[in-house]
Amino acid sequence: MNNLWIRPVTEEDAAPVTELTDAAFGTPDQAQIIIQLAKDGDSLASLVAHNDREILGHIQFFKVRVDGEDNACGLGPVSARPDVQKRGIGAGLIRFGLTLMEGAGRTHCFLLGHAEYYPRFGFSADLAANFDSPWAGPNFMAKQLTETGPASGKLAYPAAFGA
Repeated sequence: MNNLWIRPVTEEDAAPVTELTDAAFGTPDQAQIIIQLAKDGDSLASLVAHNDREILGHIQFFKVRVDGEDNACGLGPVSARPDVQKRGIGAGLIRFGLTLMEGAGRTHCFLLGHAEYYPRFGFSADLAANFDSPWAGPNFMAKQLTETGPASGKLAYPAAFGA
């Protein structure tokens, strides 16, 4: 998609991000997670994709602890406005956000998502299986962001996930 920019969320973006996320997921649950992460101080990056007129996509990165260390991150939710889905907005947000998390020194990124979509970004269910988590299976995936970091461990997610 042409003429698309990515920037951090501002206070003025709260309502548009909530509306976008609700529309993309068809439920208010994911937007409530975004709100709670910010409220609890567990958000690492909340980014929007926009075209100078309106917000077209959003991605959320949050703190994940491995064996008590605040060194990893989680990704989700990621959404694009329903009328512009499948045009690369989500992919752009994911790539940009992962670069940001790697630059911030996060060792791994974890997510719960579509097993056919996220491997194209380097996510693996096999890598995630090495970590003790509230989730398991082909939809729970991880991506190693740095050469250092644990090969396994117990994950602790923010309270916003109820895990």
